[in-house]
Amino acid sequence: MQSVENGLDLLLALAHSRRPMKITDLATSVGIAPGKAHRYLVSFQRAGFVAQDEDSGRYALGPVAMDFSLSCLATVEPIAVATQEAERLSTATGQTVAVSVWGSFGPTVVRWEQASRPTMVNMGLGSVFPVYRSATGRVFAAWLEESLLREVLAVNGERVDGEAAESVEQVRARGLARAQGDFMPGVSAFAAPVFNDRGRLVAAMTLLGYHLSFDSRWQSPLGQAVRDAAARVSLALGYRPA
Repeated sequence: MQSVENGLDLLLALAHSRRPMKITDLATSVGIAPGKAHRYLVSFQRAGFVAQDEDSGRYALGPVAMDFSLSCLATVEPIAVATQEAERLSTATGQTVAVSVWGSFGPTVVRWEQASRPTMVNMGLGSVFPVYRSATGRVFAAWLEESLLREVLAVNGERVDGEAAESVEQVRARGLARAQGDFMPGVSAFAAPVFNDRGRLVAAMTLLGYHLSFDSRWQSPLGQAVRDAAARVSLALGYRPA
């Protein structure tokens, strides 16, 4: 078992590095001698899990490891992963959580997790958030491809809003959007982006509740909670921040 664990540690170190590594650095990172690491790497190279650059001698993941990674990603369904995280987030915070994707008419709710004390609003599965008057919408405005954004804005009769509660630059910098009654009177919300393995926005996670029971300060634990939850979903989908 120790031998298997050492070998897997080497592969994980290469995967996390995202760039070719010297054998000495690789061995040090997993706490084994370079000679021992070399024996593992020779076997992995023979099986296609590791490749070595002929000029530099550095090691990187090989084609079989790449195929293995892609096969794992292909089995991950973004909404299913986000739903599990949304359930945990709602239970932990006592607030309602929405998972939204970009649909034909804009940010569309595909999962709606009510807390033990539900937030009674005229929203639910299939509802569409406005782009600039909601935290959810501003997440999509900040990271969605501009052509897709403008297409839906034209259909809905919305326009690019330079006077929105937050600019797209602010949303990107914080990794979080906030609403305080912008779209739903009496309701506050935080929304955070979910990215796939290519770094593309695939969903938004939104935490919402009544003003009186919702800490909407930027340093609020609620804001951090939804940002962390969205980050975990992104990680499960293969996203790695630059």
